[in-house]
Amino acid sequence: MTNSPGRRIAALASTLAVGGAERQLAALARGLRGRGDDFVLFALRSRGAVGADLMGDGFYVEENILSRPARWLGVVAELRSYDLLLALDHNNVLRLLPPLARRLPPYVVLYHLQEAPPHAWHAALSRAYAVAAVAESQLALLSEAGTANAVVIPNGVPLPPAPSPGARRDAREQLGLAAEATVAAAVARLSPEKGVDVLIEATALINEARRPFLVVAGDGPERRRLEDLARTQLGGGYAFLGELADVSAVYRAADLFVLPSRLESAPMALLEAMAYGLAAVAAAVGDVPAILADGAGVTFEAGSAAELAREVEALAGEPGRRLEMGALGRGTVAGRYSAARMLDGYDALFARAAGAEAVGERHDA
Repeated sequence: MTNSPGRRIAALASTLAVGGAERQLAALARGLRGRGDDFVLFALRSRGAVGADLMGDGFYVEENILSRPARWLGVVAELRSYDLLLALDHNNVLRLLPPLARRLPPYVVLYHLQEAPPHAWHAALSRAYAVAAVAESQLALLSEAGTANAVVIPNGVPLPPAPSPGARRDAREQLGLAAEATVAAAVARLSPEKGVDVLIEATALINEARRPFLVVAGDGPERRRLEDLARTQLGGGYAFLGELADVSAVYRAADLFVLPSRLESAPMALLEAMAYGLAAVAAAVGDVPAILADGAGVTFEAGSAAELAREVEALAGEPGRRLEMGALGRGTVAGRYSAARMLDGYDALFARAAGAEAVGERHDA
């Protein structure tokens, strides 16, 4: 599917730090630019690593606009000239939109939260042309809040080249990881809902002789506490890599992927890991059980360090099983969660939203 040429799209986010929602927005920007769209991004606060990476690819990414009132008013005026506005489900973004709705182009909210939206967001959601959820499990949560304009467009990711020993070796050298270690990786924002504390506690429960080396990529408000927890419970055998704009080396270097989250919808990190051929151990939250239904990984009860430890220890000791799961995961991504399929869904939605402006179908009620 191809879109109408020359569509001008603006995106508004609080920040473009490394996270699933931010990486999905970056994938949309790159993919739709490849289909002929013009894409610009505005960050209320700092642009973050994802924003900086987009700038490196030639996108216009402006940051800190909310700290400059005159510039914020200028951005609001400029937005009216775009065909469509995308709004990430960031708290300050969705609080700012309602008073401005009649001065904006049609907008679509990209909704990733795996919980009912706060009451303060209801007005912004109801005025949106559509609320684009990424998981079927979100629909009931949005319905509880009276959101009648929700649609589901599953996340999708590119399928990289099949994993190879050379790529794995090079990635480990890049990250400073031992060539012979069994590596379990997590890619997550370091905030409470991501459950990295559960992963650390689970790793500590595994006998040192069978314990995989733990790699955590990401940053956030919990980082200092989590590093202290790892130091106390693990002593060694772990690495916090911080915020990485490109996490592909982490997936290439790892032997298995762990998603310890307490809350998720359809996590981009899990799909990315599957695309790289990694077996997964993931909390049974949101759409995760459906994503792994074809056998690409195993699930555990969210928050259970003991159950997580058992599953990680078992997979760490079974390289053949990991390879089988990894192959199934790549097949699942190719068939159900491809980047092209995701882009087709958003392309069609954005075409309807931009067309609604021309015939006066704005959702300004």
